[in-house]
Amino acid sequence: MNLREKYRPSTVTDLVGCKEFTEPAQTWTLETCPANLLFAGPPGVGKTSAAYALAKDLLGEYFDPMNFIVTNASDDRGIDYIRSLKMMSKQKGIGVSRRIIFLDEADSFTAPAQKALRQIMEESHKSTIFILTANDVSSIHRAILDRCVKYSFKGIDPEDNERMAMIIEQEGMPEEWLANLPHLIKFTGGSLRQAIDIIDSLPREPDALIKSIKRDTQYLNKAAVHLLGGDFPKVTAYLAQALESGQSRLGILKGLRYRAKPLMGSDDEWHNFMLTYGEFVILATQWPDDDLAFVEYFIAKMKYNMEK
Repeated sequence: MNLREKYRPSTVTDLVGCKEFTEPAQTWTLETCPANLLFAGPPGVGKTSAAYALAKDLLGEYFDPMNFIVTNASDDRGIDYIRSLKMMSKQKGIGVSRRIIFLDEADSFTAPAQKALRQIMEESHKSTIFILTANDVSSIHRAILDRCVKYSFKGIDPEDNERMAMIIEQEGMPEEWLANLPHLIKFTGGSLRQAIDIIDSLPREPDALIKSIKRDTQYLNKAAVHLLGGDFPKVTAYLAQALESGQSRLGILKGLRYRAKPLMGSDDEWHNFMLTYGEFVILATQWPDDDLAFVEYFIAKMKYNMEK
């Protein structure tokens, strides 16, 4: 079992971040929990963990696949699947007053499926709790958004590293790693999932973590320098290498912004950079093609904006 699964929170009180959700959720019962919940935010910030933790808390000893129905909307996106949920949503769970249906990546549902879903959500609030997650809520129909209590999940603060420290101590990893946790969390853009995967992959040597961070961040350092020199093919190559090293699309964009700003020669250069940056930060979680195509399009747009 990898560390991510081993240390997946089993209760809402174990979750890190998003206090606007965790604080009220600790008081909910199956009867008082809002009927429709939407967890929104970039990948790796705890949306799925929050859904499972809440379900375990609410269902208790009756937490099982009959009462907690899970589907990934990226696999089951059409109206036929949503219609199959209609009967399940009207039935009470086994031993509990309401069952829970978890729709992961709900922003991938087709328009007809969303239309059917909002009708089901409206009719089944007494027997079913719906939990939806989404990287991007702009593709979710307003009628569904209006029916949901929405919580925004963000990357954790670099100083909020108690859970990472606990894992390092529990697993007997080098104590030298503890001092580098803020750098690791910054490197992952606040993704606890990615941070855990990184330490899980490293040899247990005192300098392994800092070596990994330095090695992978050097790609962004070089990308920023070549961006200011106008060598766009090299910028593309270094950003692609940063992605291959395990960084996220959002992570490389934020890292490039942080490094490029001090190097900009004028406000106009910075404004042109931010025109592109703002567009692609939003696009990072929606991009339907591979990472290389994302980087190539980003640099093509950057080149256009900075040279016009």
